[in-house]
Amino acid sequence: MLTLTRSARSNPTGLNNEFEYQGTTVHINLAYDTVLSFYELLDDTHFSDDEKVSVAFRMFFDDPKTPPQFFNNEDAKIEAFREISHYINEDPYIHYDQDEQVESSVASPKYYSFKQDAEAIYSSFYQQYGIDLLYQKQKMHWDQFKALFAGLGPDTYFMRIVQIRQEDISKLEGDTQREMIEAQQRYALEETQSQEAIQNQIKDFGNMLMAIAKS
Repeated sequence: MLTLTRSARSNPTGLNNEFEYQGTTVHINLAYDTVLSFYELLDDTHFSDDEKVSVAFRMFFDDPKTPPQFFNNEDAKIEAFREISHYINEDPYIHYDQDEQVESSVASPKYYSFKQDAEAIYSSFYQQYGIDLLYQKQKMHWDQFKALFAGLGPDTYFMRIVQIRQEDISKLEGDTQREMIEAQQRYALEETQSQEAIQNQIKDFGNMLMAIAKS
């Protein structure tokens, strides 16, 4: 069984950064830019399915001490991906009411894209937190990034764009409606680029792994 764990030894912050698999401890790279690169990889048509699998695992399991047999164990890869995909997509602001999923995130995944909105997100982190994300590559953990991202205020550049995309123009009139239509056209989100679409691609990636393992 593969389990995502915390290790104060290799990560003093105590954030999740290790896997336990059949008694072997394997370090995992959960830097925010690694996760975002993984999202981009899923949408990259230049790679075959097999290549995506190989690249993805080399991205997350980049520690030279990782046992070589781990990369050759298809069961380990499938279990690892299940844990990783669940972990990076986990949203503390989504809860379940019986069989219905109730979403209460400030920014719904259907209204933003980490790739398309990269500049707005970068600007907003600097605006609100004084954090230059370029200097946080391979330093800031995904958990930290996700928490700060969820806390971006309504006056930040990124959240203003999200608000524009969410606006119901049928409730507006005259010049206000015209200006909002123009703004929505300017900041229109490519359907395949939304975070919601990426999350669906992650599910497809998991199915692809299962198919490869059975082949």
